[in-house]
Amino acid sequence: MPINLDAPLAWERANADELAMLDDLQGNILKGHGRNHTQNLFFVLDPQKPQEGRGFLKVLAQSIKSARQQLQEAKEYRISKKDAGVFITVVLSASGYGALGIAEDSIPADPAFRSGLKQRKDILSDPDPEEWDPAFQEPIHGMILIGGSDEAQVRQVHRRIQQQKPASVKIIGTEYGLAMRNKNGDGIEHFGYVDGRSQPLLLQEDIEIEKTQKDGIDIWDPTFPLKQVLVPCPGGASKDLSFGSYFVFRKLEQNVKGFKEREEAIAEELKLAETGQDPELAGAMLVGRFEDGTPVVLKNTDGLVNPVKNNFDFSQDTAGGKCPFHGHIRKTNPRGDSVREFGVPLEEERSHIMARRGITYGTRNAELDAEGKIIELKDKPVGGVGLLFMAYQSNFENQFEFTQASWANNPGFVKGDAGLDPVIGQGAGSSTPQQQPAVWGDANSKKPIDFHGFVTMKGGEYFFSPCISFFKNL
Repeated sequence: MPINLDAPLAWERANADELAMLDDLQGNILKGHGRNHTQNLFFVLDPQKPQEGRGFLKVLAQSIKSARQQLQEAKEYRISKKDAGVFITVVLSASGYGALGIAEDSIPADPAFRSGLKQRKDILSDPDPEEWDPAFQEPIHGMILIGGSDEAQVRQVHRRIQQQKPASVKIIGTEYGLAMRNKNGDGIEHFGYVDGRSQPLLLQEDIEIEKTQKDGIDIWDPTFPLKQVLVPCPGGASKDLSFGSYFVFRKLEQNVKGFKEREEAIAEELKLAETGQDPELAGAMLVGRFEDGTPVVLKNTDGLVNPVKNNFDFSQDTAGGKCPFHGHIRKTNPRGDSVREFGVPLEEERSHIMARRGITYGTRNAELDAEGKIIELKDKPVGGVGLLFMAYQSNFENQFEFTQASWANNPGFVKGDAGLDPVIGQGAGSSTPQQQPAVWGDANSKKPIDFHGFVTMKGGEYFFSPCISFFKNL
């Protein structure tokens, strides 16, 4: 029976074909792997020795965690808290397929994937590759993601891979991920804001949890079909049951000191304290949430946590008086704004959403509670910290590139005077000031502000996450 890609999957009630698909699908695509410590190993192969590269990946495939295994282990962990061990997934670039000598009809066909991220810099308004970190300036053939419960566990696997690989396979760069959590246990990024709360849910079990144990799905439904991330895997064992996903990696460095100082300056420019408002509104309106995750469209102070709210849209704030149109979470998930402003079908707007799997990098001077959660971030670095942005999708042009270029970088989305996304927006639109309300809820009080340039793209690549049988058949 063909896999129904037009709906989410109920994996605990899966039929035989669906289970076979999950056994061949790499983990982390349908649901994040959940580890707090990671390493991303970027490697190159010797095109003159494709058999050595094939042999290396074939052996490595024995350690790749399948989607089914990942989901079973996650279910067991919720019950017993038993450590599920190390997580490994492997992705390849278009040049990596070439270095392996893969036949043309077994290379994923997405045009952006075949071009590679460097060739898309003008579309994305990215810095020139000569400005990227050195490892990313070179061709990259693939990436191995290792995740574990502690740093020692991850390093041990890294050493094992180094010992097993042939000399023709070279690790040219390593990025270290370390998840950060606030005192409520929610994931945060280096500017201090809860991150990753709004995700497309691709499994019926996760949708049911969202519906019954969190804040519901009747206003904003996070239910998405498998086709949001899955495409047939060329070279897989089965034409009907072998799937993969396109994967983008970008290293985004954060200037925390600059961001926080500008936040404070905007609070003063808008005279928030003088008008009896919470100065934290300055940052909350830029991001779309307060630091604890409270959506600014719902409340003008923080406190809506446990769980962080996700069941909302912007239909009651069509003038942008509460959450401005430039607010980061509104720019990157407009929740119906495209429908109201441009008559775009909601299904089309939702088709641009990606499954994000990023993790923070860099360490901070922080006050921790007994469980190691962050009570307060004490330092404000200007670099050396940021986000390892990673996301799965079924089409680069329609998802990642559309989100970055047509939404975040577009000062005219969703309104003509919106300005750039103040967090990830980049490019020529930075000359257009954002319009931020001086009084929460009063769209007529908007004043021009200038907020951009505190996140710098330091390199990355487009990859494909093949099915496990692709590697085993090399």
